[in-house]
Amino acid sequence: MGTDSGATLSIRQLTKHFVTPEGADFTALAGIDLEIVPGEFFVMLGPSGCGKTTLLRSIAGLEQPTSGEIWLGDARIDRLPPYRRRVNTVFQAYALFPHLTVRQNIAFGLEMEGKPAKSPEVAARVDEMLELVGLSAFGSRKPAQLSGGQQQRVALARALAKQPDVLLLDEPLSALDLKLRRGMQTELKRIQVESGITFVFVTHDQEEAMSMGDRIAVFNQGAIAQLGAPRALYAEPANRFVAEFIGEMNFVPVIPEAGGARTRDGGLIPDGALAEPIRVAGEATVGIRPEHLRVVPDGIFAGEIIASQYTGTDLRLCIRTASGGELWARVDANHSGASAVGERIALDIAPRAARLVRA
Repeated sequence: MGTDSGATLSIRQLTKHFVTPEGADFTALAGIDLEIVPGEFFVMLGPSGCGKTTLLRSIAGLEQPTSGEIWLGDARIDRLPPYRRRVNTVFQAYALFPHLTVRQNIAFGLEMEGKPAKSPEVAARVDEMLELVGLSAFGSRKPAQLSGGQQQRVALARALAKQPDVLLLDEPLSALDLKLRRGMQTELKRIQVESGITFVFVTHDQEEAMSMGDRIAVFNQGAIAQLGAPRALYAEPANRFVAEFIGEMNFVPVIPEAGGARTRDGGLIPDGALAEPIRVAGEATVGIRPEHLRVVPDGIFAGEIIASQYTGTDLRLCIRTASGGELWARVDANHSGASAVGERIALDIAPRAARLVRA
């Protein structure tokens, strides 16, 4: 239905400083460098206050950066007013006009560009957008007659109707319930692929980011902590912040030695269980995903089960070791061994699953 614009979105040394009501300086963006390629579904992920929404609003023209540049293809856009940028934005609040029909809402942006409301060009574009978002039969309805997910798709169609080079989405699914939200994640990904437009999506939900993004930038305190494909971020987190923020992770203090790394409980994590040799002096920390711990008769870790949670497909077990450390393991829900609070259990590590975690 569409092709990508061919315009790379380039963020160059972008900074944004605020003065808080108390008079203190706050750095929202600390020299961001980023290139988002045409036709990409790019996700900016991080906790509240990390800078992701400030960057999105800077691209949209709703915030003025303190310094740095924003380029779209060969055009510098950070000095342009929002209406002259080839970008459009979908916010968490859909901002649909309640007195207009779905068709009229979608056509509104085109009319603002000077196209006659009843022109064949506008009608054809609205029909195309209704088909793209799966609402061809709903054009005559008012927003109040639609579900939350349908309203979200109308807002998306209205933003796409103007054929922007880049569509910015600021947590657009956060108001939806879990089941509808997951359905809309699939729909958004389909629409992005079919339209060929670059999507820049902001969220604090790591599962949402992992399921949708071609690449993800993980933000922390105004900087990008790591940038990469979802699988790479999960399997090879660059630092402890990313390891904690993307999925679940056990952190185990160890002392490297010949043949592996020794835990505080005296167990040896062998070289075969390490993703790479640990070449640091003194104590280090390794990260182990819960699904990479296996219940065995005699394992590296042993302890008492202090929590047991049934999730349908998995059983989440937390054990406390002799040194007082706690480890979470995810085992098959039909696991037949020890699983009740108070029982003792031993755990081993899958091959090459323990990874050095850098501060």
